[in-house]
Amino acid sequence: MEARVLFTPENTPLSENTIRQKLSVFTYTDAVDRVINKSKELDKDGKVFIECATLILSNFGMTRSGRFRGEANKEEILQDIWREIGDSLVAIHNSLFGSGLSRDRFLLELEQNQLEKLIADIWILAKKLLPYTMGRYSYGLVGASKILFAALPEIVLPIDNVQWLHVFQTVDLGDVLNWMVFEINNWENATGTKLNELDASRRLTTLPSVYNVMAMEARPKDIKEEG
Repeated sequence: MEARVLFTPENTPLSENTIRQKLSVFTYTDAVDRVINKSKELDKDGKVFIECATLILSNFGMTRSGRFRGEANKEEILQDIWREIGDSLVAIHNSLFGSGLSRDRFLLELEQNQLEKLIADIWILAKKLLPYTMGRYSYGLVGASKILFAALPEIVLPIDNVQWLHVFQTVDLGDVLNWMVFEINNWENATGTKLNELDASRRLTTLPSVYNVMAMEARPKDIKEEG
């Protein structure tokens, strides 16, 4: 994978000021901040999960059409999803909060073998979600990544169609997460700065939430999102 999110095409790291400026005007900061705070605890009934997933899907425009259109339809699908993967989400969530590692920097502080297993587990969950998120004209990758981000904003990157097709050029969420960790590591080593500390408002605090802003910025400007 050769995606350039934190680096220029010439492999120069983006400046701290450039990233700070993009964070300061990000459209979805309020929604992401609410999800980061609400998802600190996942209840066994899935109430928090459904609330967070609804917030992300609505704010990212995924309830206007497709599988999640309509309040009753969306609620039913999210309940089905919770029954399918809720126990796994809670297990990952509890292992994160019980690890003693920084929530905001969890992906970089986790030992390599544990990181590899975690990313493999996340990709398995994403594939389990596809039957629920797949539409007539979509493979469901967008919905799957955004729903997983809603529950695990410390680990998962929400990815839209343009990013799948033109930034990361893969259909494997595991590949994207591995690349994200690799690129963040390289950027932090090059700049001596922690990526998760660049939001002046202190609302985008997890590594994926900051990386997401720059991944959206990395999309080709002449290609519009389709669904």
